[in-house]
Amino acid sequence: MKQISLQMLTLIMTVLLFTGCNTYTDEGAETYQINNDGARIQNINQEYTTNSYNQTYKMHVDENAEEQVEMLNEVQSATVINVQRKAYVAVVLENGDTEAVTGDLKNKIAQQIKVSDESIDDVYVSSNAEFVIRMTDYRDQLQSRRPIVGLSEDFNATIERIFPENR
Repeated sequence: MKQISLQMLTLIMTVLLFTGCNTYTDEGAETYQINNDGARIQNINQEYTTNSYNQTYKMHVDENAEEQVEMLNEVQSATVINVQRKAYVAVVLENGDTEAVTGDLKNKIAQQIKVSDESIDDVYVSSNAEFVIRMTDYRDQLQSRRPIVGLSEDFNATIERIFPENR
């Protein structure tokens, strides 16, 4: 009788152990679609989401806003990345100036951005050469549609360095 009780107790403990360890959730797990050829295609969100400074940021490239800004005569090219309700704009000016964007041009760019996306509250503009290069790199990484480790931390560090007055 003791042997049966001990076996039963061992069985119950094993079942409870495995039940307690089954706490896996598929949050953040990759999902797949099957195309007509039977191949698996990874389904990845266009927006890159990460936790940084205890907030969740959704970064995305705003191609429509880029086109709107590039329509301005003073701007040769633009890269626009939206984060929550803020737009960060790196511009290459027609005159090649990399030092400063005039207040008047910043206002024109902000108007173009807000026309293309009414949810934007703040627009930050720079023609700083380092910023233009980094924003182009961030744009390429976001459009690769792969999760990039440390992207938002690097992005935040760049923003704090280029726009220290807006911390």
